[in-house]
Amino acid sequence: MKRVKQSDIVVGKPIPFDCYDQANNLLLKRGTVLASQGQLAILIERGLYSDDLISTARKAEAPKEAPSVFTQLTMIEMHLEKLFQGVIAKQPDPDFPTTILQLARDIQTLCALDADAVLGALHLNQKRRYTVVHPIDVAVLCELIGLRKEMPREARLPMLAAALTANISILDLQERMHTQVEPLSAGQRDTLHIHPILSVDLLLELGVKNEDWFAAVLHHHEKLDGSGYPGAKRGEDIPLSARIVGLADTYSAMVTTRRYRQAILAKDALREVFMQRGAEIDAELAGLFIKEMGIYPPGAFVKIANGDTAIVLKRGKNGTSPIVKCIIGPRGAPLPFPLVRDTSQSGFEIREMVQRDPTLKLTPRQVWS
Repeated sequence: MKRVKQSDIVVGKPIPFDCYDQANNLLLKRGTVLASQGQLAILIERGLYSDDLISTARKAEAPKEAPSVFTQLTMIEMHLEKLFQGVIAKQPDPDFPTTILQLARDIQTLCALDADAVLGALHLNQKRRYTVVHPIDVAVLCELIGLRKEMPREARLPMLAAALTANISILDLQERMHTQVEPLSAGQRDTLHIHPILSVDLLLELGVKNEDWFAAVLHHHEKLDGSGYPGAKRGEDIPLSARIVGLADTYSAMVTTRRYRQAILAKDALREVFMQRGAEIDAELAGLFIKEMGIYPPGAFVKIANGDTAIVLKRGKNGTSPIVKCIIGPRGAPLPFPLVRDTSQSGFEIREMVQRDPTLKLTPRQVWS
């Protein structure tokens, strides 16, 4: 008989062979189901043997689990930061355009895999480097708006690349602005006003040749009413991709914590988008965006009817009834066992959206595990 290894038995599934101890006493019959890894570990340590291991033909290794959405997001952040550092050091990646386009494809894949988790990371994970995560968040939102708009995948790709690189000419300035509390200087305002032009010039130097990419970068701060920059363009003169990048950029900036202010609640940011529709923001895109996000987007903190505080996990069948995970009880104490609730059910309806308690230490991985 051969000794059974821990990898030969899958917890929760019937054992496909009889198991014996070293004295040839039957311990586990074929078809037995072990309930826990701990139970299995104890039996393996004591010694399990079988003469039927080879004939079961179940030795093929289980497929390896794909990295989680959050691990893949972290990898995208690391790659983008490396690209940006190369640009700042004037030692750019020679394949810069190709690498950016691949990151855009990776974001498309993640949104297709689990858009709720990706949106959750956007709203929940605030302790990240702004100059790296902001463009990723904008690209995520662009992909979801583009999908709602039914743009072809290949048309969305240069738009996402533009979202990732729209501020490439002001990386250092953007980092300083994110943390400074004093008003912008005249020099900072001037640089901001022309940074879309500077970014296009830099992208040209980095080998980008895609005109749609350039157009989205150049015009992403234009407004429908002509109040934007650098060209004060109006309405349909602003490319669709630029209008989408601008909308995503506006929302992402509002829901991100700054040194001088707390992040705006998602519901207030969405209300602002709604109020600006038809003026600064394309009315159709504003409507599509609000429908896509729902009133309570993933990662938002809400109070529900039973008094619990919960985090939105998944958008529901309509925008007002998402799936949530309750983490804090009615008396303000963390729940020992977080509970998943469907807010469309009686007694668990959402009462209001609330600010996150800054003392609450939570990561997206913990919430979506």
